[in-house]
Formats: sequence, structure tokens, C-alpha cells
Amino acid sequence: MDPKETRITTPFGARSTAAEVIDGVDLSGRRAVVTGAASGIGIETARALAGAGAEVTLAVRNLDAGARVAEDITATTGNKRLHVAHLDLADRASVAAFADGWDGPLHILVNNAGVMALPEGRTPEGWDRQFAVNHLGHFALARALHGALAAAGSAAAAASAAAARPLGPAASPASPASPGSAGFPGSAGSAASPGSVGSAGSPGSPGTARSPGTPASARIVVVSSAAHLRSPVVFDDLHFDYRPYEPMLAYGQSKTANVLFAVGANARWAGDGIVVNALSPGGIRTNLQRHVGDIAAPGVVWKTPEQGAATSVLLAGSPLLEGVGGRYFADCAEAEPVSRRPEDLTAMMVGVAPYALDPEGADRLWATSERLLAAD
Repeated sequence: MDPKETRITTPFGARSTAAEVIDGVDLSGRRAVVTGAASGIGIETARALAGAGAEVTLAVRNLDAGARVAEDITATTGNKRLHVAHLDLADRASVAAFADGWDGPLHILVNNAGVMALPEGRTPEGWDRQFAVNHLGHFALARALHGALAAAGSAAAAASAAAARPLGPAASPASPASPGSAGFPGSAGSAASPGSVGSAGSPGSPGTARSPGTPASARIVVVSSAAHLRSPVVFDDLHFDYRPYEPMLAYGQSKTANVLFAVGANARWAGDGIVVNALSPGGIRTNLQRHVGDIAAPGVVWKTPEQGAATSVLLAGSPLLEGVGGRYFADCAEAEPVSRRPEDLTAMMVGVAPYALDPEGADRLWATSERLLAAD
């Protein structure tokens, strides 16, 4: 965050739930993909978006688990526009197949799936498995879905501009563009009319409460972690070919890559009507921590999965953050930059390392990721 800019805050905080941050927002006609939606905060992210009326595709490795979650979300929200599709982020062919199967616009992509502190392991390409799943798989997915996101972003922006334009005596409101037919996610309904979201302030302006409505931009939400403070991206040794492997360092590096992706993607795609932000969900006890055992965290108040999903849902669907991109959030507010990793875990949960927001680092990671994915 530039020191001259005002930190973005919202009326919500650490104890807010996903349902609370999206309350009153109408996402009807908007289509969302949530990766890793068969467990943890992915379930509650998908549930909240579906509860607001979005058509949601659960992108999961285990189709049976995904189907059970979809059935449960439909039962609790009444929304039948839930779909399940296979996605293995460690497998480039799986990522490509998912993107190839998508048809029509995509308004929300939540890069939620992840692995944490795995024992040392490599993909067939020789990549560190945590870096491959947490960053490279999502990088490939977002790039492959860019056209669908841009279609949604440009259509929504045009409809919003038309709705705001004064009508002359012979003029009539422009009809929103039809999103077209969907592929495996199911047939898309008609596009929702833009709600009253107010004017989008500059990304450096504090969020201002507006009337609930439908956000105009397409959005990518990247779930990172406070663990990014454990390691920058070590470009000279991404896959621990020279350093001794340490599970939490590898995890931290991959989580820094998540934030840098958000910075780089927003810089490249904001002009296409796509805004991209990263976040830390906070401390939530889920299956993600199965490789680290019982984490000792004195002073940390653990969140429920519903609370852990709140910041993701806020960034995915709230008109409060219209036009805001390239940022890192925690507890439903923009995180404070820190000059070193805090010893206090509570402070660590809401801090962001300057190296994670560095535009030059984001550009270098983008080029590195393209090169890795282009290699046979």
C-alpha cells in the first residue's frame, strides 16, 4: 500500500460471517467458480455466494464430496444453480480441461483451494508441490478463464454505464447483454440488472457504504495467508533444489506468490473490467492443517469456517469494494504493511509484507510462471 493512500476499511471485521458481509446483495445472474469448495472455508464461500443468488460451480478433486456439498448448499439456500466439476490444480491437463469446458461469461473466480506444509514432494515437472498447487495451478486457471472473466466484466461495465446515462425523450434503457449458454456449469439465466452501487471510488479511497446491488466488475479473489510473512518468493530456488526443504517455508513462499499474482493480474486486467485482490482468511481449524498437527497459537482467537470465509465473500460480491484491486485484505479490511514479521501472532494475522505487494516482484513472478507453464 502506498503511504499516501488511505487504508480501505469496511463495516465488517474479524467476527463477521460470510452471510453477514453479503446480506442484501443480489448476485442473481452472476456466475462463480470456487476452487476447493468441498471442504473448509470453500464450502462456506460457495454457500454465501449461492445464498445471494449466484450460480456457483464447485471446482473440486473429489466429485463425490463436491456433490454432497452442492446438495447441502441447495438444501440450506434454496438455490438449485449449483454445479460440480473436476479440477486438480497439480495437473496441467486437468486445469486445461476445466477451462475448456467452461462456456459463457464468468463473474467471480475464487482461488480458494490449497495445501499446507506438505512433506517434500514434486509434481511430474519437478515443481515443489505446494508452489504448483497453491500458485501455478491457479495462475494457469485464471489465465485460461481470462476471456470469460473479461466478457463478464466488460458486459457489466457497459450495462452499468447505460443505466447511469440520463435518458432523452426518445431513449430507452439498454438491455443487459445476455451471458449466453453455459457449458458444464449449467445454462445461464438472463443477466441481472445492475443494482445501485454508487460511484466506484479510486482504489486508494476508503470503502463507502452504498445501496446493495450487483457489482459491476468481474472479480478474482485469491486466498493467501498470514504465512506469506514467513518467506518471500525465492526466485533462484523456487523448488528447493538447493535449500533444505522446510514445509512452512515452502507454504509461505506459495502464499506470497498468491499475493503477487493478485498485484500482477490486477495491473494487467483491470482495463478488461476484472479486479483482483488477495486475502488472509485468519486462523480457522480445518483439514488444511492436517500436516502440522495442533497449532499452538497463544492469543489467537480461532474463527469458525463461516467467519473465515467472510473476507473472501466480501471481495467476491460486495459493492463496497467496487473498483478496488491489487490489494491484500484481512478481517474484512485492507491489511497494514509491516517492516518485519511480528512476533505477536494476532498482529501477524492482519499484516502484509511489502515484498508481497511489490509490482516488480509481481512482474517477475508473472514472467517466471509463464515460462514454467510453457515448458514441456
